[in-house]
Amino acid sequence: MAAWNYTSRNITNIGPVKNLKAVIFDDHCELTSSTAMNGGPSVWQTQLHPGQVKLPTGESIPAGMTSFASADERGNFFVMSTPSVWRANNVNPGTTGLDLLMTGVLLHEATHVAQAPTYGRRMDDLTERWKLPEDFNDDSIQKRFEGNAEFSAAINRETQLLLDAAAAPDRETSIRLAREARAMMRGRQDRWYPAADGYLREAEDIWLTMEGSAQWAAYQWLIDKRGGRLSPQVAGPGFGTRSKWWTQKQGFALFLVLERLTGDRWKKHAFGDGAKTGLEMLDEVIA
Repeated sequence: MAAWNYTSRNITNIGPVKNLKAVIFDDHCELTSSTAMNGGPSVWQTQLHPGQVKLPTGESIPAGMTSFASADERGNFFVMSTPSVWRANNVNPGTTGLDLLMTGVLLHEATHVAQAPTYGRRMDDLTERWKLPEDFNDDSIQKRFEGNAEFSAAINRETQLLLDAAAAPDRETSIRLAREARAMMRGRQDRWYPAADGYLREAEDIWLTMEGSAQWAAYQWLIDKRGGRLSPQVAGPGFGTRSKWWTQKQGFALFLVLERLTGDRWKKHAFGDGAKTGLEMLDEVIA
């Protein structure tokens, strides 16, 4: 909770998120708080659960390994199982260690609550406009092209170009590499995204924005001296690019480039008004 409050105030500048209820549970006990994640006191209510955890919506879920955020007209809430549950499921914590990894996951998911009224709404509009299935999400595009070696190879090359652009020794080189990455991304989309599925380009941009900025937020806490105190060399591969989902890896690289080229000017959109997506901001700066 301290990591979330520090990150929302000092890293993303999101500030307190209204009506954000936290639900944390282990194998036996469920803890809930309506104040701990929105700038209020860390006061919790506890109760034993029978293997099912009750959500603020009234629904129940199995008390297994999970972490997710939800935001709609009924209110905002965050749900996560404790590290003990993840440890019991033999999760490989990598170089960060399990507790820091789980804190990063919490920061990532909770950030999405603040983005629900902006990019989340934009995704809802896209889903309605194209009559997409209710389960269409940030993993759907990757699942669609699973097993397509050429598509995956293109994603990997694009991501590496963005990472190279973020680490470039000078601005000119950074812009050149970012332009190469964008040209490659457009070429991949031209080849694999048919006109009949015109929603794919916009959906990819939205997911890269949401997933990438949330990865960036967690990564910044992990390397902060008042946060996880990890080195970038550990936190980068240990969390930033660790995910099996390419929208998180490529999105993270995208926001490293934006940070390299614009400082923190992109935050007012990614963590604020949502007026521009990550790729729209990048295209502006490399034009």
